[in-house]
Amino acid sequence: MSVTLSDEDLWLTFREGDDAAYTLLYFRYADRLYSYLRLLLGAGSERHNIEDVFQETWIRVYREKERFEIRAAGTFSGWLFRIAHNYSMSLLRRPHYVSSFNELADDKFLYNYASTSAQETLSDEHSAEEIIVLLRSVVEGLPISFKEVYILSEFERMNIDQLTEALGISKVNAKVRLFRARKLVREKMIDLLGIDKSFADNSEGHDKLI
Repeated sequence: MSVTLSDEDLWLTFREGDDAAYTLLYFRYADRLYSYLRLLLGAGSERHNIEDVFQETWIRVYREKERFEIRAAGTFSGWLFRIAHNYSMSLLRRPHYVSSFNELADDKFLYNYASTSAQETLSDEHSAEEIIVLLRSVVEGLPISFKEVYILSEFERMNIDQLTEALGISKVNAKVRLFRARKLVREKMIDLLGIDKSFADNSEGHDKLI
């Protein structure tokens, strides 16, 4: 079976009874899904919760193969992350849930982000490692509705259509949340890094509501 098949082609093959297609989908998304859950839920002492959500997500994907309908390209990834999102929200609503970013210093998504867009946009005087520490604290402090849309957009590179599929919200809502999340992160990082606000305003463009 070709690994160049689209997600939707693999899903159709899986529904026809070929579990190898499910395995390919799993390996295509496992790392991305786990990294998303770590960013959303935290790590450290809460790692077992991440494992539970991760496993439950893939179990539901397998069990509901007859119920899921492909509507367009990108539908599978949106559905997959929406399942994970729903399980995560149920977990976060539990009393006394505490998340921790203590183990995210080596996360490849944070490192890549800090090494490229964050560092180039916000500062040329701080190392990627320093920005990672600041960025993870800023992301952790976002309201959950902003945090989830920010992570999916900035780290998973989902577009607006995919965000609406994953989060079950309207396009307008997704755009507004993303705009506000980016603005909050940008403003907080500017403050933490001591960037001249007038210079930062002149270089702004990433945070426009589209």
